[in-house]
Order: sequence, then C-alpha cells, then structure tokens
Amino acid sequence: MEVISSRGMQILDTNCEYYGLSRLQLMENAGKALADEVSKRFESGKVLIFAGSGNNGGDGYVAARHLKNFRVEVYLMGQPKTEIARKNFEICRISEIPIKDGLPDKVEADVIIDGMLGTGVKGKLREPYASAVEMINHSDAFKIAVDVPTGLNPDTGDYSEAVRADMTVTFHKAKPGLLKAREVCGEIVVKDIGIPESFERLCGPGDVQSSYRRKEDAHKGEHGRVLVVGGGDYTGAPALASLAAYYSGADIVTTVVPETIKPIVAAYSPNLIVRGVRGEAITLKNLEEVEKLIEKHDVVVAGMGVGENGEFGAFVVEMLKSCKKAVLDAQGIVKDIPETCECVLTPHKGEFRKVFGEPGPDNVVKVAERIRGVILLKGKEDLITDGRKVKVNRSGNAGMTVGGTGDVLAGVCGALLCNDDAFHAACAAAFVNGYAGNICFEKFGYNYTAVDLIKALPKAFSYCIEF
Repeated sequence: MEVISSRGMQILDTNCEYYGLSRLQLMENAGKALADEVSKRFESGKVLIFAGSGNNGGDGYVAARHLKNFRVEVYLMGQPKTEIARKNFEICRISEIPIKDGLPDKVEADVIIDGMLGTGVKGKLREPYASAVEMINHSDAFKIAVDVPTGLNPDTGDYSEAVRADMTVTFHKAKPGLLKAREVCGEIVVKDIGIPESFERLCGPGDVQSSYRRKEDAHKGEHGRVLVVGGGDYTGAPALASLAAYYSGADIVTTVVPETIKPIVAAYSPNLIVRGVRGEAITLKNLEEVEKLIEKHDVVVAGMGVGENGEFGAFVVEMLKSCKKAVLDAQGIVKDIPETCECVLTPHKGEFRKVFGEPGPDNVVKVAERIRGVILLKGKEDLITDGRKVKVNRSGNAGMTVGGTGDVLAGVCGALLCNDDAFHAACAAAFVNGYAGNICFEKFGYNYTAVDLIKALPKAFSYCIEF
C-alpha cells in the first residue's frame, strides 16, 4: 500500500489549489467518497457525525449531505475554522441537517463517523476530544474514521487514547501511521479524490509554507545563521548569496571572502557582515579560520564567485568535515559528501556534467543517491532529488538566465536549510526563487537583474505563506 506523510499531504493539498484543483473540490470528493463507503455497508439507519474544527469536520459535513437515506445528526466539537469547512457547515445548516454543539447525552446510532482530528494531531488529547473518544469507543455502532482515527499520530502510529475504528477511510494515499496501528484503524480503505499522481512531483507554495519558519517570541539568530564562503575573481556573487539569505529569513549572515576583496564586497550593502581571510584566494591554508566560523553558524553556503581557483575543491572537501549542513554551488560542487553533513548541491547542467557526467534525470537521481545528498539541478524546469524522491519546479522564466540568479538561489536555499531538511528546503527554495523571478517579469519584462530578484523575494515568500 502506497503511503504519504502528513507533511507531504499538507504540501500536496496546498499545491493542488495552486495548480487549479481547489481544496473545496477535494473536500467535496472526500466527503462523497466517505458517504459512499457508508452506503455500501448500510441501506439506512442513524448516523452520528462528530465534527472537529478543521477539514476533517468539513469532510463530515459533505458526507452528511450525501447520506440521503439516513437519519444524520452532526455534533460540533468546535466551530469550523477553515474557509472550506465553514462553507460546508453553512450548507448543512441551511439544508436543515441537525447540528448540535458538544457531545450527545448518549450515543444511539447505527454508524458513527469520526471527523474530529486528522493528520495534525500530536500528543495527548484535550477536551472535548478525549471525552468524545471515550464515548465513541463505548458505543456498539459501526465506527468510521475520516482519514485518521482521532488520537492517532498519522506518521508514527503512536497513540495514548484513540478512536477504535471498524474502518478508516483515508484519501489519496494511506498515511504511514495507519499501517502501524491497525488495531485502532480497522479496515483501511483508500479513496481516490481526483489528485493526479503527477501533482506529487510538482513544487509549489505548499513547499514554501512547510519549510519557512518564524516564531513570534524568537531571539536574534534563532531563525538561522548562514556562513557564505566564496569570492575571488568575482566580487558580487558572495554578496548576492548573502543578501538573498537575509531576504529569505535568515537572522545572521556572515560572508567570508579573500582579504583582498573584502572592502569591495562590504561596500555592496551595510547589511553585510564580511570577514576577510588571508590571501587572494580561499585555499586549504584558510581552513582553520573558516572552521572557527562554522562553529557559530547553522549552514554553510560555498562556491559562488570563486573563479579560477584550483585549490578550492580540496578546501571544500576538508571544510565539509566540520559542517552539519551545507549548500554547494558553482566551484563549491564536489563529488564526495561526508555522511555527517546534510548537503544541497545546486549545479546547472554544465556544472553537473563537469563533476558527475551527463545530467540526464536518471543519472542525477543515481548521483544524489550515491553522495547521500540533495541535488537541485537548475534549468528551464528545476529537478530536485535526494536519490529516492523527485520533484520538479516550473516557476521562473527566461529572464533568470541573467548572471547572479544562481547565487541568489544558493542563498535562499541556505536560509531555508537552517530550519528544515535538505530535500524540503531545496524544493521550497526552487519554487520561491522562481516565483520571485515571475514577480520581476511582471514589473520589468525579461530585463531584470539578480538584485531585482533579491528585492522580490519578500513578496514571493508572503504570497506563498498566505496562499
């Protein structure tokens, strides 16, 4: 049985909306599928629907409309919070389906539908859900859980108290926790709700929503500390990557460049914290200096603007032994990644070919699996893979062939990697970077620069987060 994590399903749900398959339509399909499963097993009878405040409750409201041969009552465990759940709640109310607040005095029913808590549940149940679970479990009715039994962790299968369902109707694909806790799931029925399989492979705003982190009570540095290591023949590249990391939410960004170009790089912006290391190029002789800085940062972004420097590859290989997380671009892309470093490589096809061979999709996947890293292969369509999962990003436009946009992408990826895993950070970075490019295109046509792209990032992030 194929599975999808709760996080993966949440990302997919949002991306479906972006690509034209609305969440309202998906809820309608899910609720109808749920009602169909009831009708397969019962010709008539009394159905109690316990509806939570989220979209599981919304699925229950839809099911109530479709159960025409049944006496249906809906019990609210909380007022609907999402727009699509509220819409279906209002339809139920107008259609005079009995809706009551709180728990029933006693449970007398042929069928109970548990539409209380879905894939977002974590930890011990609070009231009124704990009492509802106890009441449902003491009933002799046939119990159907919507997507996931209330109280069950959808990914791990852990639970303290959970609805003990006779059947769980889940949508699109099973959640992994269902297969680990069949004793509370009963029969597992997977219903197709119309999501094309290809949509799982498309990046979208859901990826950005899932990766971006911001805490209201955080202190400086908690949203990420990025160390950018690069520069040499080109002075603008490390500055672009550093500014992009700032504009993508990192709290602190330190830029390490050869001492000889430090004044030039620092002059790009007063936001930059620039550290110069000895010499005209970064080589192994600078390793100890850089390692001390690595200790104070969450992610290293390396390789932009190095130019002709035959020793930089050897420097990166040694540097990665001290890194927990890294983004490698341009001259920073190397063949071997230590197991101790979670890494994203961001080559274009020419850079990939130079290091790994032909950049066909199959070979990119094989290389990612071999190096145990994530490859974000830049192109008209970006390919992102960790050797097992593969996604494609289609945001962006031909204006992004201008120099510096790859440096911007590396900085975005570095900022997101501070608080997420490499695969999810790379998918989110690819989409939001391309979407910023689309914002630039609307304003400038194809004639914009990497600086314009950086300035569009906040708007691109806001669009994704609020989508």
